[in-house]
Amino acid sequence: MTSDSYFTLGFYVRKPQTGRAEYPIFARISVAGQATEFKIGRTVDPDNWDAKKHLCRGRSRRDLELNKYLELVRSKLCDIHNMLIRENKPVNPAILKSLFLGNGEKPKMMIEVFRNANEIRKEEYERGDIVKATYQRWSRCADYMEEFFKTSLNTPDIPIKDVTSGILDDFQHFLRMKKACANNAAVRYLRCVKNVMQYALAHKWIEHDPFIGKKYQRTYNERQFLTETELKSVMALDLKEIPRLEIVRDTFVFCCFTGLAFCDMKTLLRSDIQDDDKGHTWIRKARAKTGEMCIIPMLAVPSQLIEKYANHPTVKESGVVLPVITNQKMNAYLKEIADLAKIKKNLTTHVARHTFASMSLCNNVSIEVISKMLGHSDIKTTQIYAKMQDQAVYDGMATMRSKFGDFHVV
Repeated sequence: MTSDSYFTLGFYVRKPQTGRAEYPIFARISVAGQATEFKIGRTVDPDNWDAKKHLCRGRSRRDLELNKYLELVRSKLCDIHNMLIRENKPVNPAILKSLFLGNGEKPKMMIEVFRNANEIRKEEYERGDIVKATYQRWSRCADYMEEFFKTSLNTPDIPIKDVTSGILDDFQHFLRMKKACANNAAVRYLRCVKNVMQYALAHKWIEHDPFIGKKYQRTYNERQFLTETELKSVMALDLKEIPRLEIVRDTFVFCCFTGLAFCDMKTLLRSDIQDDDKGHTWIRKARAKTGEMCIIPMLAVPSQLIEKYANHPTVKESGVVLPVITNQKMNAYLKEIADLAKIKKNLTTHVARHTFASMSLCNNVSIEVISKMLGHSDIKTTQIYAKMQDQAVYDGMATMRSKFGDFHVV
C-alpha cells in the first residue's frame, strides 16, 4: 500500500441493543479495500438521519451543531491524512483511526528530548569524554528552557517541531535579561539547544532547523595580566602581619609562575610534583576543565613557596601543595593586595594564568610550549589567553631592525 492512498469517510447510525430512542453515530474509514469503524461519541434521532448524505436533516440547534461536528471530524481526518503523506508514512484505516483517537505516536517534546540528550551527556561525563562543567551546562540549559516555557508560553514543554526561530530569539533575551547571562554564556547555552535541534533533525522529529541563518558570535574581551614590574611589586609586599593576605598573595604568585587555573591549584598535590631522571622537577596534572595534561617545569619561585608552606597544618594533613582558600575569598582579598601594591587592575585568580602566558611569550617561549604547559586542547585557545605586550612585538622585530637600521632611502 502506498503512502498516498486515497481514503473515503462515511458516517452511519446503528440501532443500539438497549432500545434507546437515539442511535450512536459511527465513522467508517476505507483505504484501498481495507476499512475500520469507530464511534464518534455522538447520537442522533434515527428519523432525522440522512443515510445518503451522511448528516442530520433536522433544523434544531442541536442538529446543526451535530453537522458541524461531523464536518470537524472529516476535516481532522483530512489533516491527519495530509500529514502522513507529507512525512512519507504509510496510510491505512487503522493508522488514521489511531491518530484521530489520540492513540498514535505522540509528538516529541522539546524538554523531553533535551533531558534525554542530557542522559547521553551524563554517560559521556562518566566515561571521561567531557568534563563536569560541560555536563552541568547542559543540565542548567534544560532547566532554563523549561523555566522560559513556563514564564513566556505558560506551559512546561512544547512539541519540538514547534520551536521556531522567534522562540530562540526570545530564549536568548530570557537568558540575557532574566538569568543575567553575559553574551558568551548565552551563546554557549544556545549552542546546546542547537545540538539538540540537530539531533532531532537527524531523527526526523522536525522538518527544518530553526537555527538556519542564525549566527551567535562570542565576544573576546581584553585579557588582563600583570607586567613583570607589577608582579614584582606584588611579590615585594611585606604581608607577614596579615597572614590571610600573605597566603592569598603566595597562591596568586605560584599560579603566575605555573599557569595553573584556580580549580587545579586548589587540588594540586605534592604527588603531582615529580622529578625526572635528569633531576628536573615538573608539575604533571590533568586539567579539571578539559582533562588535558599540564606539564610545567618547576621554577625557583614556586619551589620556594612549596618549601615555605611545607609545615602548614592544611598542607601536612591533606597533602596539598599550598593552603588554598575559596575562589570567592581569594578574589576579594586580591583587591586589597592590588591596592597595597598600587596596581589599578582588577586582580582575580585567573589574571595569574594570563600573566603566566604573557610572561612566557615575552621571554621567547614558543606558543606550542605554552599551550602544553597550560593544558589547552586547541592552540587557538592559547593565542587568546596569551596577550602579547608591546615589548614582545618590539623584540620580535629585532632582526629586521638590525638589517635595515643603517639603510637610508636615496
